[in-house]
Amino acid sequence: MNRSQTSPTTVAADPQACLSRAATPVASISSIATAPVAALVAAMIALSAPMTASAQAEDTVTCGVEREVDAGMLSEPIYRRLNDIFEKFGEELFTEAYSDLNDMRDRRLSDYERASVEQAMGFAAAQQEDYRRAIGHFEEAIRINAMPNDQHFEMILQIAQLYNAIEQYDRALEQLDLWFCVSTEDAKKQASVWLLKANLHMQRDEFRMALESIDTAIELRDDPPESWYRVKLGMHMELEEWRPATDVLKILIQMNPDRKAYWIQLSGSYIELGDDAEAMAALRLAWRRGILDRGSEYVQLAGLLQQMDSPRQAAEVLEDGLGKGLVEATSQNWEMTAGAWYEAREMDRALAAYDRAGELSDSGKIDFQRASILTNREEWPEALAAATRALEKGDLTESQRGNANILAGMAHFNMGNYDAAEQAFNRAADYGRLRQAAQEWINHINQTRQNSVGQ
Repeated sequence: MNRSQTSPTTVAADPQACLSRAATPVASISSIATAPVAALVAAMIALSAPMTASAQAEDTVTCGVEREVDAGMLSEPIYRRLNDIFEKFGEELFTEAYSDLNDMRDRRLSDYERASVEQAMGFAAAQQEDYRRAIGHFEEAIRINAMPNDQHFEMILQIAQLYNAIEQYDRALEQLDLWFCVSTEDAKKQASVWLLKANLHMQRDEFRMALESIDTAIELRDDPPESWYRVKLGMHMELEEWRPATDVLKILIQMNPDRKAYWIQLSGSYIELGDDAEAMAALRLAWRRGILDRGSEYVQLAGLLQQMDSPRQAAEVLEDGLGKGLVEATSQNWEMTAGAWYEAREMDRALAAYDRAGELSDSGKIDFQRASILTNREEWPEALAAATRALEKGDLTESQRGNANILAGMAHFNMGNYDAAEQAFNRAADYGRLRQAAQEWINHINQTRQNSVGQ
């Protein structure tokens, strides 16, 4: 699996692109630019108390230990200044807002005020897609350790999202696991956070844990999007869990029945399970919906249909693909079509297909096959022409050469060309196993001649 952050080229194929959109920090960060200014400033006025400063989030919170803080407040001048700056957030003047916040750092600020400024600078930097700088500001706000739990923990989550955005997946997962450890059960019911967790485990090839995370994300969402199921599908395929993969593909097909990749993957999953009948059924439904667009898909479906003793449908599929120009009009493909019609006992259509195959082949083998069918149908001039063309092209086995002469002799005889028939049977007699049959035909010609004289 390609685990880069680029978009995928197949349905299934690659779940990474589905995750990257949900895992970036833009959605949560952008909320500060659109919320009412008064609410933003009010959100900054929360309870807080300083704790021992440290450079890591792990040093400001402890798993299983409740973090307690005292009240922290913004002074009136800082409140008014931040209010003005957040107006610029609403106008998307992030560069100017960042510069103003940077100037505020030179003021004499309380720990709570400094942490609030660092947090706001983190938002501004993230909006400018300067994710490394944003991480630095959030980490500084956490180091100051003066903000209430909801904001303190939210910054840990933001850092996890930002590390994911710059593809530092180990650090991102480290921060996310810390967030899960200290957050409330209600906070953990965010589907997008579990989607991020799935992405990070996937980047580490921890597919089982990634699958568990995406399953939780899907459970938490009333209407999980198609892309999430594609992620789930990708994990089952990585784990070679073909039965669950088929179940997911059925859901995806219900969501988007005209997406060819799902039908192809469903067929492939059934093949992995050894269920060729279901594999064929999936491809056939895709064909009937008119969404197959590659010759190889038509040929594969035809092959499965023949395995399932459905030669007529196999021939129909191949002729459909040939007619649309999707299946390449080669001698081999026309011969396959002819063989399917022959098995279906549709001799007229088989002969037409063999004729097309013969025209495209330098070998006489296909014309020999036509001659055999035409002989059984007692279409003597056509049988003679096919047998003659087979012998002229060559590339026949010894047995085929001998039998082609037998067929030519039979056609001549039934057309009343006794001399030409005898010559053909004499040529056939040169092939050991056919000598007796050829001699019997020669004897029959001589008897026929005698009977004609006697009359």
